[in-house]
Order: sequence, then C-alpha cells, then structure tokens
Amino acid sequence: MIKGVIFDLDDTLTIHEDLYNKNYLRTICKFFPDINIPRNEILQIITRIIDKIGTKKYFKNYFQNVKFGGRDLLWGDCGGFGNIPEYTKKIQTDLRNEIWNRIIDNLDLKTDVKTSEIISYYIGIMWKGIKVFDDVIETLQNISNYKLAIISNGMPIHQRRKITSAGIRNFFTGKNRSIITSAECEFGKPNPKPYELTLERLNLNTKEVVMVGDRPEGDILGANLLGIKTVYINRNSEIIKDVSYKPDIEIKSLNQLTKII
Repeated sequence: MIKGVIFDLDDTLTIHEDLYNKNYLRTICKFFPDINIPRNEILQIITRIIDKIGTKKYFKNYFQNVKFGGRDLLWGDCGGFGNIPEYTKKIQTDLRNEIWNRIIDNLDLKTDVKTSEIISYYIGIMWKGIKVFDDVIETLQNISNYKLAIISNGMPIHQRRKITSAGIRNFFTGKNRSIITSAECEFGKPNPKPYELTLERLNLNTKEVVMVGDRPEGDILGANLLGIKTVYINRNSEIIKDVSYKPDIEIKSLNQLTKII
C-alpha cells in the first residue's frame, strides 16, 4: 500500500530548464543591446564557458557525485552545513566573476559596467522565473494526507529557497515530510543514498512509496534500482531509449497522480 510520495523538484514541481538559455540572453541583451552575434552562437559560448570554468575547474571534484554544476552555482544560494555547501560558499564570488568576465571577453564585448551589476541582474531575473507548473498546487492539496518528500540534486539553501519562492514549502515541512538535497547527503540521484535517507525520515519502506520525476536517467533509474514504484512525468512527450530508465507509469500531468496511488 502506498503511504508516501517522493518528488523531484526541478521541472517536476517547479519550472527550471526553460529559465537558463532565456535568461542568459536577456542578461547579455540588457547590458549589450547592440550585440550583433547570432543568439545560438552566444548560447554556445556561454554554456561552454560555464561548463569549463564553473563545473570542470571549480567543481570537478564534486560534480559526479552530487549531479549539479557551474550553471547552478552561477546563481544559486551557496552555503549551508557540510563539506560541499561550505565549499560552494567559499568559491561562489570568484566563480561568478570569472565566468562573466570570460563570457564578455569571448564575445569580444566592451563595457564600463561592473561585473557585480551583471551578476546581480542575472540572479534577480532567474529568481523571478521560479514558479510551479499549473497542476502542482491542486495535486499536492489532494495528496496532503500522504507522507510527502522532495529529493533534489542541488544545494540545500538554494533548493529550499526555490521551494519557498514557488509557494509549496508548507507541503513539505513538518511531521511526515522531508526535503533532501544531493549537496547535504553528498550523493545525487540516481545514487541510492538520498532515497534511503528519505525513506528513513518518512519511516517507510520501498514498497510504501512512489517516486515522481521528470528525469529518467536520475529520478526514475535511482528509484528503479531500489525497487521503488516510479512515475515519469513526461510533459513534453520525450521518448525513453534506455530500458533501464523505464518507469512503472508514465503521465503527462500531475493531476493524473491522484488516480494511480
């Protein structure tokens, strides 16, 4: 019997992936309105630099385990308890300055604007974009009698602020509730550790929960490996090619969840 529901956060409950490219371009166009470079070329340069500096230079020792990297650190709330949160807090200023300065240099742009202004603007518009999908609040209200949890690959302060900003913190706070991030337990999905820690906090076993997520290679695979029932929220009709990622159930809207648990 299902007694608990574990959710992924980004692009399962909150809109996430759509923010990045859109806001990279908004930031560049804000400070360099006369730029005459194709948008796809700008994005290629930006994403390459973020990966090279943010992930492979500053975060290479942690990325494989916690499954987040430079683009998250570029705007995230770094810090918290533990080795990884403490490390992100230590490097965030240098990382952000180096990435944006390298972007400006690689795009061959000239400006008198301080890098701190660009960083502040980018962080601000990213936060303004945080919201839940239209089907989230009603679904959470309908299953509020279940034990509820979030497992998210990300930083502890940052992911909790997202949850709060999106207006869903009350559903995941208190008795029979849990929020786990990869940085605080030092392993991200599909590693079994965050799932096991969540089950321990909810006082449930693998047969008493269902995992709901949008990433087959993380959310679904990790739960599959432990024998947890999986629900793939496939809003964009993606095709799963790897059979090891195959979920037990596939849905297009969270509204369908109440009919299958």
